[in-house]
Amino acid sequence: MSSNFPAPSAPLPRRIGSFLAGLNGERLGLTLHAALAAVLVALVYGASAKVGFAFTFQPRPISVVWLPNAILLAGLLLTPARAWWFVMLAVLPVHLAVELQSGVPSVMVLAWYVSNCSEALIGAALLRWLVRAPLNFNSLAHAGAFLVCGVGIAPLLSTFLDVGLVKFIGWGQGDFSDLVRMRFLSNALAALIVVPVIITWSTGALRALRDPTLPQRLEIFILFIGLLLTGTFVFESSGERLATGPALLYAPIPFLLWAAVRLGQKSVTLCLLLTFVLATWGAVHGHGPFVDGSAEENALSVQLFLIAVAAPFLLFSAVIAEHRRDRRAVAASEQRALTVFRAGPDAMAIVRLSDGAFIDVNDRWVEIFGFAREEALGRNPLALGMYVNPEAREAFISQTMRGGARNFEAELLDKGGNRHDTLLTSDRVDIGGTDCLVNVIRDITGQKEAEREARQQRLEVTHLSRVAVLGELSGALAHELNQPLTAILSNAQTAQRLIARDKLEVPELKEILEDITRENKRAGEVIRRLRAMFKKGEPQFIVLDLNDLMRDTLILAGGSLATRHVEVATTLCNHALSVRGDRVQLQQVLLNLIVNACEAMEAPGSARTLSLETTPLADGRVQVLVRDGGTGVPEPVMARLFDPFFTTKAQGLGLGLSISRSIVAAHGGELLARNNPDRGATFRILLPAHA
Repeated sequence: MSSNFPAPSAPLPRRIGSFLAGLNGERLGLTLHAALAAVLVALVYGASAKVGFAFTFQPRPISVVWLPNAILLAGLLLTPARAWWFVMLAVLPVHLAVELQSGVPSVMVLAWYVSNCSEALIGAALLRWLVRAPLNFNSLAHAGAFLVCGVGIAPLLSTFLDVGLVKFIGWGQGDFSDLVRMRFLSNALAALIVVPVIITWSTGALRALRDPTLPQRLEIFILFIGLLLTGTFVFESSGERLATGPALLYAPIPFLLWAAVRLGQKSVTLCLLLTFVLATWGAVHGHGPFVDGSAEENALSVQLFLIAVAAPFLLFSAVIAEHRRDRRAVAASEQRALTVFRAGPDAMAIVRLSDGAFIDVNDRWVEIFGFAREEALGRNPLALGMYVNPEAREAFISQTMRGGARNFEAELLDKGGNRHDTLLTSDRVDIGGTDCLVNVIRDITGQKEAEREARQQRLEVTHLSRVAVLGELSGALAHELNQPLTAILSNAQTAQRLIARDKLEVPELKEILEDITRENKRAGEVIRRLRAMFKKGEPQFIVLDLNDLMRDTLILAGGSLATRHVEVATTLCNHALSVRGDRVQLQQVLLNLIVNACEAMEAPGSARTLSLETTPLADGRVQVLVRDGGTGVPEPVMARLFDPFFTTKAQGLGLGLSISRSIVAAHGGELLARNNPDRGATFRILLPAHA
C-alpha cells in the first residue's frame, strides 16, 4: 500500500549526517586535508610572528626578518589553489591575536594582514603560473622562478602597499624609501631562507632521515657540527677579532659547498637556515661582524650578507642536483642501451672506425659466428677471416662513410667456415671521443635458402607448363617430323632403284643427295627447337630480336596451325626489335598464347584467323599482339584470367597464363588481355626495348 500523506521531516542531526554521507569521498578528503594544512599554517604563522617581533628595531615597525609572510607563502604553495582562501582565513584570527597584543592599532593590524596576504598570493600565483607543477628546488628553472617571483617581485609589490598603508595611517617613523628598503629586504630574506626549507622537507622527510647509510649519516653529522662550531665562532665572536680577520666571514662557505655537492638540496636548505639563525642571533645580541653601525645599518648588513650567500647557493645546489639527475639518467640510458644491445634479436657489433677492430659484440653475434667475445674484441673481421669477399668490406665501409649503409648484402663466414647470407646496416657514432660504427647484422641464410628453393620450384613449374604445351602440340610436331623423314626415305628408295637398274647418273644422284640433306636439316631444326624447349636450367638473358623469336615460334606451332586449319596473318616490324630476355621462356609465352588462341577459335561461329603483330612504342617499349577470331572472353572470366589454377578447360591446370604473366613480369614487362570490338580477344605483351 502507498500513502498520499507527506512523510515527516527527519531530525536535523540525521539530515546533516545524510548530507555528509552523500559527499564525494575525494572531495571530503581534500577538505579535511586543507583544514589541517590551514590550522598548521596558522599555528606556525603565529609562532613566526613572535620571532619577527623579537627582531624589530624601534621606533620603526620593520623587523630585520619578518617570517609570517614566508610561512604563508609556503603554505599556499603546498595547498591547492581552491583552498587558499581557507588558509588565509585560518591565519586571520592568529594574526589579530598576535598583533593586537603588541599595542598596534587595529587599523594597522588589518592593513598588515592585507599586505602579508597580498605578498603570499602574488608569489604563489606567479609561481603556479610559471612553473605549472609542484615547486621543486632540485630544478634550476624552479629555483630561478622562485628567486624572481617569491623573493623579488612579490615582496617588492607588497612592500609598496605596506609602506603606503603605514604612511597613510601614520604608524611608525622614517623616510618612505628607507621603509621600503628595510621592509623589502626583511621579507625577501625570510622567503629565501624559510620557504625552501619547508618545500624541500615537506615531501620525503621521513625517507631522507631513514634511507642514508651509516657512513652517510656520519658525514651529515660531521657537516652540521662543523658548520655549527664555525658559525658560532664567526657570528658570536667579538668585533675586535673579526676586525683583524674579515676573511672569517667566508668560513661557512666550504660547509655550504660540501652540502651542495655531496648531500643535496635538503641539507643545503638546513645549512642556510642554521647560518641565518647564527648570524641573526649574533647581530641582535651585539656579537659578530655586524655590530659596528646603527641598528638599521647592522640589520641591513645582516640581510645583504645572508641574501648574497643564500641565493647563489640555492641556485648552485639546484645545478648540482640537475647535474646529478642528468648523470643518473645518462647512466640509466646507457644501461638500457647496453641491455638492448646485449639482448638484441639481431647480431650487433661496435667497431672502431680507424682500424675496424671490434669494441663490443652482443650475444646474438657470438651465437651466429661462434667466436667468443674475448676472442673477437680488438680484432677486425678480416683478421678473423669472416669476409668471403674482402672487397665487400671496402664497399660496405665506403657506403657507411657516405651517410650510413642500409641493407648491404654480404656473405660472412663463422668460426667453423660456414657461410651466412647477411644484411648489414651501419651508423657512425661517437663513443667516448672515438669514431665508431654500430653494425646490425641480420642473418638471412634461411630466407635466402627459401628463396632459392622457391625459385627452383618456379623453374620446375615453368618447365612443366612448357612440357604441357608441347604435349598439346605433339601431333602437329610428329607431322612436322614425319614430312622430312618421309621425303628422306622416298629419296633414298629412288636412289636404290636407280642403282639396281644401273641407270644412275651423277647429276640425278647429286640432286637426290641434296634433297636428303635439306630434309635432314629441316628435321634437325625441329628437333633442336624441341630440345631447347624441353631443356631445364636457369634463365639465360641475352639480346633477342622479337621478329626472329616470332618466326621460330611459328615454325614450332606450324603443324598445329595447319592441322586446325588456322590462317596466320603476321605483321612484323620492318626492322629488328631488340629486347633482353631468355629465348626459351619468351618463346614459351608466345607458344602458350598461340595454342590458347587456336583452342578459342574451335568454338562454333569463330573465324579461324590468327593475327600476330610486333611494333615499337614511343615510351621505349615494344609490344607483341596475339589476336584471335574466337568468341572472346566473358567478363567474369576476364577478371580471373591470370589467377593461378583458374581454367575454363576440362583438362587444364590453370597455370599457363599465370606462368606467362610471371615470365613477362620477370622480364620487366606486362601481359594484358582485352576483348576485341568485333570478335575474339587480343593478348598484349609489353617489354622494355634494348638499346
